[in-house]
Amino acid sequence: MPLTPPSICPCGSGLGLTECCGRLIYQGLTAETAEQLMRSRYSAHVLRAIDYIWQSWSETTRQCTTPEAIRDWAESCEWLKLDILHTDDGGAADDTGTVTFCAHYRLGDHTHQHLEKSLFQREAGQWHYVAHCP
Repeated sequence: MPLTPPSICPCGSGLGLTECCGRLIYQGLTAETAEQLMRSRYSAHVLRAIDYIWQSWSETTRQCTTPEAIRDWAESCEWLKLDILHTDDGGAADDTGTVTFCAHYRLGDHTHQHLEKSLFQREAGQWHYVAHCP
């Protein structure tokens, strides 16, 4: 079930949700960079915007999961914080890029960190999540 949106964007930008990731999640605007898509995907997990997360996956990546699995994962955690650690390419003029991030979350009584280097690719003019990189 979606949560009531906070006024400040969960992605850590310091901007209001409506000026930041909310534009992508709720208004259908497209990410200009891979990092912007990464931030919006994190915010969508916080907000439990499952349809947005699903649509942000590459067509080929969608074959590896289901919206139900995404919902189960998003709803099982309390998402605490996102740190963007590094980006490679993924700019407005690029077709691919990587974003290394750490998502902090609570699962049950324990806090965890999900560290990942994600590959993003522009498909039909829009950025999509492809996979985590080794």
